[in-house]
Amino acid sequence: MKKLIKIVGILLLVAIVGAGSFAAYIYSHIPSEQQIKGCVVTTMYQVNLCPGSKDYVPLKQISSLLQKTVILTEDSSFYEHNGFDWKSIEENARKNYEKGTYAKGGSTISQQLAKNMFLYKDKTLLRKGLELVITMKIEKTLSKKEILERYLNVVEFGKDIYGVKQAAHFYFKKTPAQLDVVESAFLAMILPNPVKYSQSYFRKELTPFAHKRIKQIVTDMYQYSRITEDEYNTAMYKVDSFFSPGGGSMDAYLQEIENSGQNVDGNNSPQTTDMPTLDELENLGSEEDSGF
Repeated sequence: MKKLIKIVGILLLVAIVGAGSFAAYIYSHIPSEQQIKGCVVTTMYQVNLCPGSKDYVPLKQISSLLQKTVILTEDSSFYEHNGFDWKSIEENARKNYEKGTYAKGGSTISQQLAKNMFLYKDKTLLRKGLELVITMKIEKTLSKKEILERYLNVVEFGKDIYGVKQAAHFYFKKTPAQLDVVESAFLAMILPNPVKYSQSYFRKELTPFAHKRIKQIVTDMYQYSRITEDEYNTAMYKVDSFFSPGGGSMDAYLQEIENSGQNVDGNNSPQTTDMPTLDELENLGSEEDSGF
């Protein structure tokens, strides 16, 4: 009996020490309010922007169309939740269980910002714990508009293309304020897998997947009253003649990716929410990224 009590005591001590160590690790890696409010310095990528600097774009200088499109495609309940879309998480967990896979993460914009700014891409329970705590602190420290502004300034829109300012200039030779409906839909389409889904730019035409996906986004924008009927009709016509900007050859682009050690399927792309499931797109062989 004494031996059993001793064993139980040792196990309890180990559990307490382990829990304490875990809590201490989490606490030591939580950013301060000053870090959250200060310059946008990402852990995952070499992005260092300070609000007010020439490369940082205030939300008021970013097309409202892009803002609406990104929220609709990435986090439709952005302004309603406190950092976590539990309904989406539950739905994705159910689908993953039914399919026997782990393909959907249900990350909100707030969670994505936490990951892009303060975390690495390792898929561990410890990182998920940190993500949970940091997301809650971001939600308490920043307003929704500040969260969206920072997100759009750091998120990846293609290989080595970070933030809306670089994306608008690279793909369209425009400022973020000048982006129209289709251009906004194209950038939103890229987010789940920036390397793979930006290929249309280098092909000089939309891939079948990109064409269908952008049309679906434009349709959703109209159905959810984010754009007018005239904007919808104009955009749907424009999609059929997209993509016209200049760019390098596809072979050169793929070679560049290979030389950098990055997988064309986007395995090294940042953590973003997976795109909505569309049966018609699945037939085209679209692959959804892991969102652990």
